[in-house]
Amino acid sequence: MAGVGLAAVAAWVPCRKWSWAAVTFGFHHGLSTLLARKTERTPQWLRACRHKTSISFLSRPDLPNLAYKRLKGKSPGIIFIPGYISNMNGTKALAIEEFCKSLGHAYIRFDYSGVGNSDGNLEECTVGKWRKDVLSIIDDLAEGPQILVGSSLGGWLMFHAAIARPQKVVALVGVATAMDGLVTQFNQLPIENSERKNYFFFLHSA
Repeated sequence: MAGVGLAAVAAWVPCRKWSWAAVTFGFHHGLSTLLARKTERTPQWLRACRHKTSISFLSRPDLPNLAYKRLKGKSPGIIFIPGYISNMNGTKALAIEEFCKSLGHAYIRFDYSGVGNSDGNLEECTVGKWRKDVLSIIDDLAEGPQILVGSSLGGWLMFHAAIARPQKVVALVGVATAMDGLVTQFNQLPIENSERKNYFFFLHSA
C-alpha cells in the first residue's frame, strides 16, 4: 500500500486567516515546523518522565481492546496511524517516537483491532472498523490538540478522523499517503468479479 497514492510527505497546517493550507516538505522538517509553533521550554519533571512508554490496552465495550503505547509530553500531541496490517512497532512509528522524545511532545502509537497486540480477528476487520479504532484513540486517550501522522492507508484514516474530530485535530502529516488506493483497486475490479463484493464490504462496513 505504501506505493499507492501520494509519494510525497505533506502536512496540512491550519491558519486563522486562510483556513487550511497544504504544504509539502520533508518528514522531520514538517513535524519540526508544526511543533516549533510553540517554543515554551519543557519542564524538568516532563523531561524525566517522557521516556516511559509501557504497553497498555484501551478497553472498549462491545469492541476489541486496543493495544497502545503512550509517551507523556507537552501539547500538541502526536498520534501515529499505521498502514495496512502494520503495527505500532514499525520503523516509522518508533522513529517518530524518538523524534517526539527529543522535543518533549506527547505521542501515541497503537495497533488496529485484529493487528499486533490488539484484540480482534483480522478477517473480520474493515476500514470502517479501523476508523472507529482511530476515533477511540483520539476520544479516549489523547489529551488536548493533536497532530495526526498517517502512513499509507493510515493517511486515508487520518483524513476521516480529522473530518470527524475537527475540534481536536490541528494538523495532518501524511507519509506515502494512500488516499485513494483501495477505492482505485475496487473500481478496477470487473463487476462480475466476486472479489468486488468483498472489497466493497471491506471499504464501507462499520
